Amino acid sequence: MSLKTLCGLLALVAVLLPIHAAADDANKIDLKLFGENVIQGWDGCRFGLWQKNRNPTEDRYAYVFFAPIPDGEALPAWVKIGDDVIEVSQRDIGAADTGMLEPFRLYRDLDNDLTVMMEIFEQARTDQGIEIADARLTFVQDDRFPFAIRVKGLNGCPGVSVEASSSAAGSDDAIRLGAPVGFDSLADVPAPVLRAIATDAAECEPETTAGYSTAYAISDEMTLWQVPCNLYATHGSSVFAVSWTYHPDHATVLLFPAPPSMNLPDYAGLMNATVDPASGTVTSYSLDSGGDCGSFDKFQLSLAEGETVEFRLLEFREKTVCDGVETDPADFPLVYQSR
Repeated sequence: MSLKTLCGLLALVAVLLPIHAAADDANKIDLKLFGENVIQGWDGCRFGLWQKNRNPTEDRYAYVFFAPIPDGEALPAWVKIGDDVIEVSQRDIGAADTGMLEPFRLYRDLDNDLTVMMEIFEQARTDQGIEIADARLTFVQDDRFPFAIRVKGLNGCPGVSVEASSSAAGSDDAIRLGAPVGFDSLADVPAPVLRAIATDAAECEPETTAGYSTAYAISDEMTLWQVPCNLYATHGSSVFAVSWTYHPDHATVLLFPAPPSMNLPDYAGLMNATVDPASGTVTSYSLDSGGDCGSFDKFQLSLAEGETVEFRLLEFREKTVCDGVETDPADFPLVYQSR
């Protein structure tokens, strides 16, 4: 039986067996709405669906279905039946090649006791991801009547959008990032990202570091990865790469440009890198052994040709005289500033 046919049958059953018909409570699926009590403050990318007449930003309990997306790929989703929060995973493989969500999806729990049929009727792509204006979830559980509920939602990253940033020297293609998601092992970094680093940043040796990595959502399609590159006595370097949701076998290392006056090639490793997700900027500094002289860089993540992103140099500062006076690297003399 095809997934589409199954959708039709479940919809028919839901009509023939109304949820509110006079029946024993034991035969009803005790579906519960939920909010922070289940999602535990997750504010990153997600695939979330809420009851159509509710708003998760205003109502304490609104969600029907919620799947965190920490690194471009959704985790098993949460639904709540009675007092139990149940994980359900997608069982069908979508064939849609439009960049949108498949109109029919099937989810089940590990015990195959609960089946969730998802029908998406109206969806549109926005800056934050794919917004679902109308959909229906039908819950089917052993020895229970089917339960259908109309929902709407978002598959994407709230608050993440491509927009102008005051820190980007007036650039209209600067990018804001989603909240950082930390990982404590290189095993959590997608294999294509590590392969790209080995190929395009051969001087980096992530395996010799502690492996702490961070992912930032660029959009529902792209994720920025900050991976440890090399570890020195008092400092460490990072390398940055982008992975794509719809091209899971591909990743690209992002390079950093040197100041034009130095006439140096772009480079991958960035010393003491700090990311500001709100502005999409990355700062870096390098000090001599005494800590009283060195350099400071600030870069902006921006849209680039070919549906990708790149780093642009905003400013470069340098203190060349090691005078024994420690100074905040961000206050070093300005050498270059983007206009």
